Amino acid sequence: MSSVKSFIAILLVICLQIISSQANFISKVPGPWIVTDVAGKYKNPGDRWKLTILSPSKITVNVTIARRGSFNVQVLNPSFKLYRGVNKITVKLPKTGFFSLPNPEYYFVISVNLARVDYSGTFTIGRPRFGITIYEPKAGDILKIGEKLKARWFGSYYPPGYPRANFTLVRALLEPAIISPPPAAPPVAFNFLPGYNLTFKSGFLKFRLPSTIPRNTLYKFGFLVTSTNITNYVIQIYSAGTFLIC
Repeated sequence: MSSVKSFIAILLVICLQIISSQANFISKVPGPWIVTDVAGKYKNPGDRWKLTILSPSKITVNVTIARRGSFNVQVLNPSFKLYRGVNKITVKLPKTGFFSLPNPEYYFVISVNLARVDYSGTFTIGRPRFGITIYEPKAGDILKIGEKLKARWFGSYYPPGYPRANFTLVRALLEPAIISPPPAAPPVAFNFLPGYNLTFKSGFLKFRLPSTIPRNTLYKFGFLVTSTNITNYVIQIYSAGTFLIC
């Protein structure tokens, strides 16, 4: 009997340690954080998607879908209550209209009082036959100052039927997920330029995270592409899921 009691006591200690560890981790998260890896995934109009959102506090958010290069948004859940810790929500993609058209630059947004607090990696609806998938870093990853960011990707930013010469990869970018407007301090961000410190065809990039990055900050890695004389694709933006740098 004493051995059983000892075993139960050990289990209780382990459980308390796990709970304490989870509480300490959640306290480091600066705000609601989409940790579901959607970057580069393919979906069809009308599909459902289960999202996991971490939150350091109780708060009500709006969940919307948006598309790069457009100011259009569509509300998927207008008033979803987040609780401290892990939250689950299922959203249904629009079956018709603008957000059902084939494109690789869709993303989810969570906002509070119209202010964006996080957004997902870019994903694809339909089969547009182009687009960049950034599969590392993933949503929910945790990186430490002094470690190397190891970004990996594949794909193309040339839509079928358009001249490749009309498209320019401007840069890759590492920046905070949420950038506060002035008079807040400028964000600590880093540009990676083709022909200098970025080779797109290689499909990978390594970058040591410097101490100038604020700890416990949510960050994004992505690509910016521009085009000339092509109205539908003036700007393309692809992003990885949000990750934490601590």
